[in-house]
Amino acid sequence: MSSDHPEASAFELLHPAVQYHVVNSLGWPGLRPLQEQAVAPLVQGHHALLIAPTAGGKTEAAVLPVLSRMLTEEWRGLSVLYVCPTKALLNNLEPRLSSLAGMVGRRVEVWHGDVSACGKSRTQGDPPDILLTTPESLEGIMLGSRRDHRRLLGGVRCVIVDELHAFAGDDRGWHLLALLERLRTLGAPVEQRIGLSATVGDPAALLEWLAGHASGTATLVHVSAPPAESEIAIDYAGNIANAAILIGRLHAGEKRLVFCDSRTKVEELALALRALEVDVFVSHAALSADIRRQAEQAFAERQNCVIVATSTLELGLDVGDLDRVIQIDAPGSVASFLQRLGRTGRRRGSHRNMLFIATSGEGLLQALAIKQLFGEGYVEPVLPPPLPYHVLVQQLFALIFEHGGEMAEADFLALSGRIPGMAEALDAGWPEIRAHLVADGWLIGIGMQLALGPKAEARFRGKGLAELCVSFDSPNAFAAMHGNVLVGHVDPLSLAGKRDSPVILALGGRSWRVVSTDWSRARVHVVPSEEKGSSRWLGAARGASRVLSQKVRDILDGAGADNEPGLSGRARAKLAELQEELQDTLRTVPFERPDGGYVWWTYAGLAANLLLAGRITTAGGSYGVVTAWSVKFTLSPVALERVGGWKSLAALEPFWEPAAKPKFAELLPASRVHEMTLRRVQAVASIRCPPE
Repeated sequence: MSSDHPEASAFELLHPAVQYHVVNSLGWPGLRPLQEQAVAPLVQGHHALLIAPTAGGKTEAAVLPVLSRMLTEEWRGLSVLYVCPTKALLNNLEPRLSSLAGMVGRRVEVWHGDVSACGKSRTQGDPPDILLTTPESLEGIMLGSRRDHRRLLGGVRCVIVDELHAFAGDDRGWHLLALLERLRTLGAPVEQRIGLSATVGDPAALLEWLAGHASGTATLVHVSAPPAESEIAIDYAGNIANAAILIGRLHAGEKRLVFCDSRTKVEELALALRALEVDVFVSHAALSADIRRQAEQAFAERQNCVIVATSTLELGLDVGDLDRVIQIDAPGSVASFLQRLGRTGRRRGSHRNMLFIATSGEGLLQALAIKQLFGEGYVEPVLPPPLPYHVLVQQLFALIFEHGGEMAEADFLALSGRIPGMAEALDAGWPEIRAHLVADGWLIGIGMQLALGPKAEARFRGKGLAELCVSFDSPNAFAAMHGNVLVGHVDPLSLAGKRDSPVILALGGRSWRVVSTDWSRARVHVVPSEEKGSSRWLGAARGASRVLSQKVRDILDGAGADNEPGLSGRARAKLAELQEELQDTLRTVPFERPDGGYVWWTYAGLAANLLLAGRITTAGGSYGVVTAWSVKFTLSPVALERVGGWKSLAALEPFWEPAAKPKFAELLPASRVHEMTLRRVQAVASIRCPPE
């Protein structure tokens, strides 16, 4: 309740028109807890972070008070930006937000890469009150030379960021914060920042990240659901084929959402379910937007069916009233588990539920570890990646283009210095980065001005300008075309078939035979096939965290796992087998492998083990497979003695060679790329479970 209105209820603080439509158009008997708590700070213009489980009413909790401000303070033109991490989520939210805004005579439009040029021209000519967009599309607006940026964006007063945790834990978050600062240089007040998120480990830090450096009061509004309201079960299938049989037989007549943590597994499971005559749909980022949309719409309208998805359906998309969520193996974090769990339990009288189906011993142990950590109330903190040097240079050239080809260095430094992560990057490396850009022909220093060098002109001018809109690299992929219809995209490694045998791909839960390949245009033409297909996609390694890995170690050591509720007989039997099989791995020092070399079972998480592998390299050894649980390596007795034994080895400075370089790495000195990637792994490795 607002201190300015001690006698007023939250509902009474809303504009009368909003009050009327809440009662008469929405037919609500009252506001939900999060919505009620959010009204007072938001109508007073506070920055805020609204946290509640999925389906907790976060969107309305933010939008209704903002609409109230819009009416009370008579905002005109484009005054609110609603930023989402994906185009699919924007499309999904547009009808809902248009309905809310339309009740009080205001308008919503969407602006992203799939919107036609004609549609964007209409929006620019007649700006809406609320614009739904992504950071990349907002960058595109600001770089567009034919647009009146000040007219379109100069009146933005409030920015709402949906799924804030997805931005803050990624470089897209630094890009977003830079864009908000650039809006201010266009004259936009941007006086209110509102973030929406599911449960996170350190909400105060997330709010500080979003609004701590902006003037004004910041308020955290947090509503949580107790673990007791959730039904969580774990079964063991051993492989994808058996998992498909379980899914096909269990919960017949219900609507089931199945999550896999790779596109390859999604396609494999979908084909197996289709072979069992299960009504199955598929959603992942490599499928065309039309095919995903058709699948999600069909799934939302049916009952006895299954949709198999990656995390694309984790971030708030509405696919109807789900009965059950099933997870193949385990997600990478408790936070991701909570997002997925929150897809269920929306009907009155129903509970949130999830069934883990493990297809491997590792999957079983990590599913059990996540279940136990959830029961203890643990959620990972959101960690903004340190030293975003590559985003710094991206923003440098974006700003130079935005300013017509050159800008004052002092203006760039002042703008970037207002963003904490980029300020750290400036302090640590700007003189070296500037000298590198000038020496390499990317940048020209003219007195106090910075201008495009010949390399930047060649790389980014014209069509290359679109590359500056995106802070991350997209993997190389071939478009799979059935006639003139885009089915999806596949990694080139999926096209490496056997000689004299056709290549059969899996896309959208169906098999497709490749009939021709256009290498110059990165395109394959496909037709439906009755043969079983397969597709693979390369992606960054995603290993378990230190906290999750340590919990796995505790489980193997017998800590409370025997009495864990919700485990099937198969899961209990497999767990007992794993506890016996892996008992020797609980030693705290390396032991020699029969084939030579060592294996060190640290259970320290992937990031920490990557650092350990780097230290082994520093000591003169070499490493093989690195997982979240262990490192395989070779190291001579002489080298080990030289560094002073195992404890001394663990304290060495790691030799670090990043497996993948960030976008725009060629614009940076190699030393800064090395520093950035090392610092980021060290930051992740340092996260530990807080003391109870």
